[in-house]
Parts: sequence; structure tokens; C-alpha cells
Amino acid sequence: MPIGTCPECEADVHVDTDADKGDTTTCSECGTELEVVGLDPVELDIADEEDLDDDDDEEF
Repeated sequence: MPIGTCPECEADVHVDTDADKGDTTTCSECGTELEVVGLDPVELDIADEEDLDDDDDEEF
């Protein structure tokens, strides 16, 4: 299983083998929502909260 590093707490984060760029995962150490930004090697970045809440923004 590929491993990336959490940019918030530096913990190792396991990423699914079939993960693609743009997929999200959560750091098991600090709970930060992370986005896969690179695959070879695995690179993680803190996910934008606006990207995570897209469904909530469309209330009429």
C-alpha cells in the first residue's frame, strides 16, 4: 500500500493502491482531510474545505 506524508503532522498516511489525483483521504493521526496531488511518489496536500463542501453550497 502506498504511503504519503501528512503535511500537517508529518505522519505516514496509507493511500489506496487505486487512488488517483484529486482523491481525498483522512490522516489517522490528526484527522486532517488530505488530497492526493501526486502519485509517483505519493504526495498529499491539505484539501480545500470549499472542495469538500461543494454539495452544501447549492442550497436554494
